[in-house]
Amino acid sequence: MLDTFKRYSNTWVAKILMGLLILSFGLFGIANVFTNLGSTNVARVGNVSISAVDFDRAYRGQLNDFARQYGQVPTPEQAAAFGIPGSVISQLAGNATLDNLVESFGVGASDEMVAKLVADDPNFSSTLGLFDRQRFNQILRQSGYTESEYVNSQADNAKRSQIINGLFGGITAPKTILEISNSYQNDNRSIDFFTLSEAALGEIAAPTDEELTTYLVENQQFYRTEEVRNIDILVLTPEILGKTITVSDAEIEAEYAKTGASFVAPQTRNIKTVTLDNPGQAALLGGLSVNGPEFANLLANMGLADKVTDLGQVAQADVADPAIGDAAFAMANEGLTVVVGETGTTALLVSNIVEGGPQPLDQIRDQIAQAAAERQAKAIIIDKIDEIEELRATLSPIKEIAAQLGLTAQSVEVTPSGGGFAAIDGLPSGATARLLPVIGSAELDKLLPAIALSADSMAWFDLNQITEARDQTLEEVRPLVLASWMQGKKSDALETKAEELVAALKSGEELEAVAATAGVETQTAINLNRGGNDEISREVASAAFQGGEGYVGSALTADGEHVIFKVTWLNAASAQEIDEQMQNSIAAGLADNAYQQFINAKRDDLGFNVNQAAINQLLSLNVAGQ
Repeated sequence: MLDTFKRYSNTWVAKILMGLLILSFGLFGIANVFTNLGSTNVARVGNVSISAVDFDRAYRGQLNDFARQYGQVPTPEQAAAFGIPGSVISQLAGNATLDNLVESFGVGASDEMVAKLVADDPNFSSTLGLFDRQRFNQILRQSGYTESEYVNSQADNAKRSQIINGLFGGITAPKTILEISNSYQNDNRSIDFFTLSEAALGEIAAPTDEELTTYLVENQQFYRTEEVRNIDILVLTPEILGKTITVSDAEIEAEYAKTGASFVAPQTRNIKTVTLDNPGQAALLGGLSVNGPEFANLLANMGLADKVTDLGQVAQADVADPAIGDAAFAMANEGLTVVVGETGTTALLVSNIVEGGPQPLDQIRDQIAQAAAERQAKAIIIDKIDEIEELRATLSPIKEIAAQLGLTAQSVEVTPSGGGFAAIDGLPSGATARLLPVIGSAELDKLLPAIALSADSMAWFDLNQITEARDQTLEEVRPLVLASWMQGKKSDALETKAEELVAALKSGEELEAVAATAGVETQTAINLNRGGNDEISREVASAAFQGGEGYVGSALTADGEHVIFKVTWLNAASAQEIDEQMQNSIAAGLADNAYQQFINAKRDDLGFNVNQAAINQLLSLNVAGQ
């Protein structure tokens, strides 16, 4: 039979069929074979693959960064519009390029180096600035990292840093760039100016209903309601499950034996501050017990009794003014010390020094009990998740499931901009980014999937009602529309008047005369740089640098006022020694620019392949919450 197959494979019919089969694979089925990416990778640079897990983690991280900056989690469409997926793949490709160089140069990172990186990370520090193992584990759990994954990522970062520092660490700023930067920062000039505000406008007639209706139609996108989704949600984390567990005294004592040493109380002391009229008064106060009657009487006789502020029994971290905190806690014994600052001289009265250290069990029993309960919760949370999933499969409502298992489901109303999520108790950090797209795409009367919030946290929800977004009528938003219409008219009128006044100045009229027509007086600002000062905003100062002496113009301030100015004097920055901070800043910018150009070129040289289908699938899974 093998001989028959061999003879058949050499026929022209078999060759045509084989060619068609290969072509069909190439066109329809296995594009990854040709790019050598594999089904679990989204891209490859040289010999280094970028996994779907790494892309998903970085993508969620950028969504969380966006939410912290703008106050809401972006929708998938918004994320795409802001270029977040492309930014993620670009960042990961840069790291992969460095990893190729790490492999090529044989760069390593010792265990001691990596351990120091982790221990020195301020995110894992206790209030005393020491590495906190409990906080470390909590943050990793919330971020979806295992300890080994995080340590390996830090080792990779350490290797990449060595490559970056070796290639670009010695870049310095050329003299010409330093001179230009010096001129840009230190050139200054003086201007005469006046401010044109709404007070200079006449009365603006109220709009008719027709005008308001037209304005509303033209700006309807600003007056739409948001879609509102009413949900019942059950969130399960070790912290939440731990609250349902009662621990025994023996378990609390065992937990204290394991972790009690990490509960360290800081040193505290009672601090009072006295604002002195002059430094010489401190000498009169010295030598007396700060808690004695003689001291109080002396303060009263010196007229300082009403200038005493009691900060209470505080730790150093609780003192708002670092100078006062440093001085008070530098004292070895109770007594008085003096701090001389920009605002004057302050006497510090320190008493009742209580040393810090490990806290006894009685003082932290509740915290230890919570830690013991959470430890037990971590051991059983997978079983609890399975219980919920089994009940969910019977189509039981989330509220009934929660009640049956001694948990709590919440009813909340959420919006696409993230409204309502703050009311959900127990959400881990970054959970909103995972919940929002899933809830936003859910359908009524459907069994909805569980949502993984982190490595050991889950959420389930029922969608009860959808209130669609809609255009609001004029009667619903009349006050808002009226205010916006009036503000728009005032802004337009103010801009027109500012243009007329600037035109008058350019035609040769004096600034004082033009200001008088607007009913305001002129002022002078001297020695302005591009950053402005307390009197002149950055916007106005920047506009004043658009021309030379005699230049006139206007600038809109953040308050909606127009400042009309004339440049009266120029002062070029003198050649001077450029300060070290500026040199370092410029050198860092040049190094970053060189790094970006190098890494992009090297990436292309190594070969950069992207599995867009895999990326699209991941993005759709983010939407579906799977």
